[in-house]
Amino acid sequence: MAAELIISGLSAALQTIQTWYQIRDSREAALVFDTEYRLQLDSPAMKTAARRLENLVPDAILETMKQRVQSCWTRYQEVLTGGFLPGEIDEATQSLKLCVCRELRRIRELNGSLPAGILSEWWDAYCKPS
Repeated sequence: MAAELIISGLSAALQTIQTWYQIRDSREAALVFDTEYRLQLDSPAMKTAARRLENLVPDAILETMKQRVQSCWTRYQEVLTGGFLPGEIDEATQSLKLCVCRELRRIRELNGSLPAGILSEWWDAYCKPS
């Protein structure tokens, strides 16, 4: 279950960040996270990505990763819904990206690569060194 929550949260976070950058409406971005997260929990693509992740990372490590990234998403949601200024939301957005990239880097270090799908897409979009 930890892998499913990680993948669903990553997908929701990606959509939320894109929404924030496109329309700069924090309340709308927060709604996108909630909606996308719920949709992804039942998505066949998410379940496939979660199985790939479970095959690479032991359960105990996945649970720890889930807790760390959930903490990052929760803080981001608090900023989006807390009446913060756009510059502060931009800073929180960067912090969320860094948090997720740290976890993806850990997976890469454990396995040498990331599985195809949302994890690789996130890495390419936000973490890949230029």
